[in-house]
Amino acid sequence: MNPSLNKIEKLKNLYFQNLNLKYSLREIENIFLELLLYKKQWKKVDFLLHQNQLLKDKEIAFMQLALQKLKKNIPVQHIIGHVYFNELTIKVNSHVLIPRPETEELVHLIHKTNLNNSPTTILDIGTGSGCIILALKKIFSKAKCTGLDISKEAINTAIENAKINSLIVDFVTADIHKYSFNEKSLDIIVSNPPYIPNSNQMNMHENVLENDPHLALFVEDSNPLKFYKIIAEFGNYSLKEKGQIYFEIHEDFANDVVNLLVEKGYINCVIYKDFQGKNRFVVASKNE
Repeated sequence: MNPSLNKIEKLKNLYFQNLNLKYSLREIENIFLELLLYKKQWKKVDFLLHQNQLLKDKEIAFMQLALQKLKKNIPVQHIIGHVYFNELTIKVNSHVLIPRPETEELVHLIHKTNLNNSPTTILDIGTGSGCIILALKKIFSKAKCTGLDISKEAINTAIENAKINSLIVDFVTADIHKYSFNEKSLDIIVSNPPYIPNSNQMNMHENVLENDPHLALFVEDSNPLKFYKIIAEFGNYSLKEKGQIYFEIHEDFANDVVNLLVEKGYINCVIYKDFQGKNRFVVASKNE
């Protein structure tokens, strides 16, 4: 063990030296801090108070092993094994997407637009880790919540996450093409479906391409609205009158998604921006 690495600042410099071609300086700083806080069981305030503290051998070994994994494009979230999402602990692995901050915003949007009208039935299509439906169950505790995904491995992860967070949600392995729900039984359908055109892969970070499931990310260039169309048609049958549909979207397809929903008979279609000012969500209501 290199004794000079028992100082946090020197170990952080090692991260900068090894990762500067993969990440920005700010990203490296955040990754290093996230790993250190995890291993030390610190909060950020503890780091500020104890950043000159010498590290133990086992802590140095963990940070060095994590660095080797990062160099192989393994994301920090997979190294730690979980993320925090809307105050929930969400386990992540190669079978599910790592939840993004934008998706937290989607949950906040659903909450904000239903403050005076608590939904009783919510379906999350393409649930993945279950982060969206679990966060909604925590907010709308009396609602019957269901998460649907075609991937059995994703559903198993979502079930684990429900147990970790002591929340009761029904998780179903099914293909939305073949899934049937009771007619006019849902208050809300929410979905963050695959929406990135295959041709965009060349612009994406290696650790996303190598670790996130492509099934949950990409869609054919020739049919980028494929899943929105399927879900909109499903909603026509399964949503109650005035039921709502919430989509996370590709910023380039906001107007196309709205036009699709209008064609399918939806009303009150609204585009919302994310924290970066990009078109990211579309909300619509089923016509009476």
